[in-house]
Amino acid sequence: MNILVFVKENPGIHARDEKIESKLSITRTPFLKHIMTLERFNLIRSKRIGKSLHYFLVEVLEDDEIDKLKVTFLNPLIPNIIEEIHRDETIPISKIGVNLDVYSGTIQYHVKKLKELTLVAPAKNPEGKKIHKINKELLKKYNRIFKEPDFSKLLSGMIIATILFSSLRILVFLFF
Repeated sequence: MNILVFVKENPGIHARDEKIESKLSITRTPFLKHIMTLERFNLIRSKRIGKSLHYFLVEVLEDDEIDKLKVTFLNPLIPNIIEEIHRDETIPISKIGVNLDVYSGTIQYHVKKLKELTLVAPAKNPEGKKIHKINKELLKKYNRIFKEPDFSKLLSGMIIATILFSSLRILVFLFF
């Protein structure tokens, strides 16, 4: 497999990722040499996110917010946390941990990171109970650029739920 194709299929990859050895059959050092050459020819761009350099094709427009989300979504736990919050906005962190069989401190750390990325925001529902709101617009923006993970089903469910809730409120208003 060609390194350019590999980066296209794995946007946001970093040099320590195990996929490099398993899919390309090369170690980190030759991978980095190839990456530097591809960068000089403006085919690849690198971006420091956290402590690591991550690699994207130049054709993927540089958007700091979306690049950080892409790198965040490389952790398979993150989409699962988002799905748990989507299912129940009032779910406590400890319950997410139980559902995903992950230490609640780990969940708390990741939810904090999702808040910093404005993907999740704390709020209160009409009853005054603390909830987590998912930034649907940011997920839509993300999926316009990157297809994985695909949040379209989750987003379509949110849209349907919003329509149903709005219809229910109208019916309640009309009949009561």
